[in-house]
Amino acid sequence: MTISRKASFAWALYDWASSPVPTLHATFVFAVYFTTSLAPENGTLLWSQMTGATAFLVALASPFAGRFADSRGLIKQSLTLSLSLGAIAVMGLWFAAPDAQFVMFALIISAISIFMMEISFVFYNALLVHIVPPARMGRLSGIAWGTGYVGAVVALALALAVFIMPETAPFGLDKSQAEHVRATMIFAGLWALIFSLPLFLFVPKPAPTPVKGRFWDEMAEAIRTARAIPDMMRFLLARMLFNDGLVTLFALGGIFAAKVFGFTQTEILLFAISLNISAGLGAIFGGWADDRLGSLRTIRLSLYGLILFGAMAILAPTKELFWIATLCLGIFVGPSQSASRSYVARRAPDENKASLFGLYMVSGKATSFVGPLIYGWLVLATGQERAGMAIVIALTIAGLLLLPKRDRTL
Repeated sequence: MTISRKASFAWALYDWASSPVPTLHATFVFAVYFTTSLAPENGTLLWSQMTGATAFLVALASPFAGRFADSRGLIKQSLTLSLSLGAIAVMGLWFAAPDAQFVMFALIISAISIFMMEISFVFYNALLVHIVPPARMGRLSGIAWGTGYVGAVVALALALAVFIMPETAPFGLDKSQAEHVRATMIFAGLWALIFSLPLFLFVPKPAPTPVKGRFWDEMAEAIRTARAIPDMMRFLLARMLFNDGLVTLFALGGIFAAKVFGFTQTEILLFAISLNISAGLGAIFGGWADDRLGSLRTIRLSLYGLILFGAMAILAPTKELFWIATLCLGIFVGPSQSASRSYVARRAPDENKASLFGLYMVSGKATSFVGPLIYGWLVLATGQERAGMAIVIALTIAGLLLLPKRDRTL
């Protein structure tokens, strides 16, 4: 396989391009704005239920999207479309003024953006096998994750310095109407559109794979293929569980910090910058560990760290201890994700790659609505955000216990 360094760089840059959208929108800025300004009384419940419902729809759509892209040779084109729609939708949140009448609008537009950004990774992940040989997939995957975290840090820092911190908002924005907060959504969408251009220009288009039969027959075949690979189905089930925990953490971490520890919007962004720096370093190190220790060992070590420091963050009695625990936790987020992607990429058969990554996405999304839903229900029942976040630890422990014992990827 001879692929230019330009194509590898362009592929990895997509993480840089796309990461500010969920970071600024779904976790640290708009999600907090929604629960504190748009819907202060029941915002956590509404946001968690929207996140859960959207994750369920992603799970349903992922295998269809993978099959469509495989059969038509439209992996790159599908990635372009989904990224563009996700970016445009997030920019539409500019119109969500701090008034209760915009609650439903904000939920619907947010769901569209989250759905499109998530579905784009079916196509993005499938491109990995066309970029580098198996021996280098772990390294490139880890670099891409790390690049994504760096992109999120830079975007967060710019949002903080340009829109949030100045006493007088730029461009004539009205702070009383939270226009300085809402403007960060336009910033995130433009960032995604601009920095994704190199991928669309320099990464080659994969050839189409002819459709062999009905969709459900192909899905059954994909499942049979996965079952024929030792430990693959067990791995996908384990990933389904621990990824559910990460989905919940990403969706509600900023809300947790604001509700439990009273973080201001400025503190939320400083917290997000620090967390993404630690996560980026962890992702880069995780790519190195993946190629040398094996994917499963890397994932297992990451899950141990997530459980330990996640529990410390949930139980932290002070803001300072919460900071320390979450910064340590961030180190272990990236390796669990990048190593999972390279594990499947290494072991997947050459044919029907995107469809198998569709199955991979299903394992990450099939039940990912469960964590946010349970989080919302626990908060509603107990009135405690800490009780809701406990579901993250439970799901991570379950995934660790189910993870295959032997790494067969090397």
